[in-house]
Amino acid sequence: MNRTINIFLLITSFLLSLVAYSQNKPETQVKKGATETQSKKGGRPVPIANTGNKPIVEANKGTAKDNFEIGNYKDAITEYTLLLKKDSLNSLYNMNLGICYLSTNIDKSLSIKYLERAITDPKVDPKAWYELGHAYLINYRLDDAIKTFEAYKKLHDTPKDALKIPTERMIEMCEQAKKSIKTPLNVTFENLGPKINSPFPDYNPFVPADESFLVYTSRRAGTTGDFIDFDGYNTADVFVAFQKYEKWSKSKSIGIEINTELVEETVGLTPDGSSLFISVDNYMASNIVLVSKIKGKIFQKPELLMDNIISKDIEKSAIMSPNKKMIIISSDRNFDKEGMNLYISRILPTGEWGPTENIPELNTKYDECFPYFASDGKTLYFCSQGHNSIGGFDVFKSIWDEKTNTFSEPVNLGYPINTTDDDKTICFSKTGRYAYISALRKEGYGDLDIYRAVFKDINPTYSILSGTLINKDSINLFGINNIIEKDTTTNTTDITDYLEQASDSVNDEIIFIKNVDITVTDVATQKKFGKYFPNKYTGKFLIALPPGEYDLTVKADRYNKYTENIKVLEKSVNSEIFKNIILSNDTSETK
Repeated sequence: MNRTINIFLLITSFLLSLVAYSQNKPETQVKKGATETQSKKGGRPVPIANTGNKPIVEANKGTAKDNFEIGNYKDAITEYTLLLKKDSLNSLYNMNLGICYLSTNIDKSLSIKYLERAITDPKVDPKAWYELGHAYLINYRLDDAIKTFEAYKKLHDTPKDALKIPTERMIEMCEQAKKSIKTPLNVTFENLGPKINSPFPDYNPFVPADESFLVYTSRRAGTTGDFIDFDGYNTADVFVAFQKYEKWSKSKSIGIEINTELVEETVGLTPDGSSLFISVDNYMASNIVLVSKIKGKIFQKPELLMDNIISKDIEKSAIMSPNKKMIIISSDRNFDKEGMNLYISRILPTGEWGPTENIPELNTKYDECFPYFASDGKTLYFCSQGHNSIGGFDVFKSIWDEKTNTFSEPVNLGYPINTTDDDKTICFSKTGRYAYISALRKEGYGDLDIYRAVFKDINPTYSILSGTLINKDSINLFGINNIIEKDTTTNTTDITDYLEQASDSVNDEIIFIKNVDITVTDVATQKKFGKYFPNKYTGKFLIALPPGEYDLTVKADRYNKYTENIKVLEKSVNSEIFKNIILSNDTSETK
């Protein structure tokens, strides 16, 4: 049956391409995502093949409306921008264009000017006020957001269940955001670079505790089948990269054992890196989570977690505890009452999984999703629109108590890990100093990017800088001292013989080192980090340095001062940096 569906989709896409080509008009081309075919679950449009559409050159009100209604905001932006060139004061066009920018990652700040223009029309849909308040919230104009939400309440008394997030709740988020921003976390963000990120959405990153590899979701051009999803982007694929010598390899598709022409997204990884959890909507299954076992660097074909914990409801994400005794799932089984909630299943003495149970300590009347266990097996991270969120989904943590079989009260991870927009997934290295997230930041490559967050208040792993003091002929300068100390009868000829054995060409004047010190200065603070002395017999030195940038200075009697800039990278494991320092007594040289 799967093969039949596959062939049907490909034939349909081919025929649609022929029709678009024969008409050769922008308004009759196959619009990205503009398909009426729906999946059986969730009313989700079926992706179509990428037909290489020509740029839209004429405004089309019908196409703009169609794309807007199915959630293809990216293409709707193009249409509404053209429509506004002809009718710049049209409140509906301005409102919808503002919502489009608010719902994409192109530039959310642009949503404000269109929504502000829309509300100047007294007859505009009051929803424009709510969306403007949301736009202010996402762009950190929190006082403006509160005022706008209050104005919306006066204009339109919407029943609470008519909005996914009621107005009062949005105001609460604004107030929480104002508090959280005043006490930011001591955290920095490192973009993983073009080997990992693309101009398209890259998100849901997960690494094992040792950070040896990275799996994440991407909707970049050229995913399997090159199919376009309902929102105008390529269907999602899972990508993988490996880390070696503290550098990431170029990421690549995880392969056809997991990826298809439809949708596969990463939703979890066990800390030992043995099991990858994937949310799929493809030929194998629809809207459930599958697990792929990992053997070496090979990801196996995904399978069901366990038959008895899979229901007819949407399973959005899942994770297994490190001890393999618990599975936590995000499901919509009580959708009409509470939306997506977290459910737990424990392993029974028989080896089977027990029934799934609601987790009341974690769940709210809003959505909860993306559970993730840290390597300690007790700390659970998840996202929620409830609790004390500062806007949309925030990431929270809770501690599992084995004695009471309960989770502690969730704690918001804080700003800027959490923002006033949606923040959904996080995973940590073993030490807890490093975390991987997807974020929309100004320095990014476009849309969501993968970042490594560094929690500065957690002690870093030190690197050992080691080496030997030598001259420009690679002679260990302290070796000369050793000859003198071991044999008091040593004469100049013996020393010369020693030097000649060490080098065929000795140009330096023979100098005996008596006083030498090494100073390390922190570049960021310009404070002296430490003063060090090499071993007087071997000339070797050892310096333990945390991540950062340093100026290293060596001063020795009758030698030129030596300086060098040293950069120590953030690393999750101890490492050693080897550096022989060459001192010179040539008066024509300066360092």
